[in-house]
Amino acid sequence: METPQPGPADGEERSVELRPRTRSNPEGAEDRRSSTGSLGNSNPSTPQPAVGSRVEGEGEASTSDSPPSSTTTTVSATTAQTVAPIVAATVNAIVGLPTPTPVAKDRPKPTQAPPPLTPPIPPTAEFQLRAPRVNCPEKVIICLDLSEEMSSQKLESFNGSKTNALNISQKMIEMFVRTKHKIDKRHEFALVVVNDDALWLSGFTSDPRELCSCLYDLDTNVCETFNLEDLLSVIRQKIDLPLMDNIQTIPPPFVVRTLLIYSRHAGQLQFSPSDAVNSMLLSPYFFFDVVYLHNGAEEQGDEASWRDIYTSFCNLDSKGTCYHFEVSLCGPAIELHNCMAKLLSHPLQRPFQSHASYSLIEGDDPQDVEATV
Repeated sequence: METPQPGPADGEERSVELRPRTRSNPEGAEDRRSSTGSLGNSNPSTPQPAVGSRVEGEGEASTSDSPPSSTTTTVSATTAQTVAPIVAATVNAIVGLPTPTPVAKDRPKPTQAPPPLTPPIPPTAEFQLRAPRVNCPEKVIICLDLSEEMSSQKLESFNGSKTNALNISQKMIEMFVRTKHKIDKRHEFALVVVNDDALWLSGFTSDPRELCSCLYDLDTNVCETFNLEDLLSVIRQKIDLPLMDNIQTIPPPFVVRTLLIYSRHAGQLQFSPSDAVNSMLLSPYFFFDVVYLHNGAEEQGDEASWRDIYTSFCNLDSKGTCYHFEVSLCGPAIELHNCMAKLLSHPLQRPFQSHASYSLIEGDDPQDVEATV
């Protein structure tokens, strides 16, 4: 009778000898079944580390050449998943190569927007427009110079013929008055003629025909002097400027604008305003616009004279809210019409003249673009 070989007792789990994980067998085929078979980890609740993660001390235990102890015979699926990167690290250590470290991919940096353009420097405190930008009625006082310079046949008309500045100014004033009347029928207009003295010719009216009836009966005269203070004194006597409790928030019932068309070359203006005139010029509801006609290119030796006059008119505007234009009498008449078209804007709503642009195409030089009517 054959003697049976001694075996394990009933109920005792048969231990299975597995090949140790070495460099020759990093991931044996017979060990892969440990993830599903009875040889796997009996604790399914053990969290599995992410792929590529490494537990502290795992590399030394898994790469040791010593025979595995009884506590390492049970192989888990987690260990099987982390063997490959650990073996690669061991090989690099033996050969002498540095262990590769994961390099984070550089995310492309978003394209930085160009720095914002420097905002334009605002006008100084004394140039700030204090009144609300409302479209209130205007009282426009048109002052027309009747000196002999207005009768010179120098301006080139639309048909190419030469004409005088007075004829062009009369047509220009009529177009201005009728256009302003179409914009707002509440606007009123008055006419003052300037010889040696200023004469209030037509009172305020909202009917353009009434003012134009007095416009074409005028003729030029030989004038020796020009008294700007006398002109402003006449205007001051004919108007009453609004007085508002709060200038910044309460809109005025109306504003007064004086439009002077001037064509004399008598040197720099001599002006010593009285307190009443100076108070009128400083009022936020009074505006003094000027269109200065000069000989321009023909005054090569006396160019500084008309520039001094033009500068004198500009210096009258301490608020920075008035418009000033200079036009050469030797150029085309359309330049005069363009200046009058720019004056159609409401004085409370138009920008500072240095900020105004009349170009329809971006990048064009506003000085070279004609704003035709």
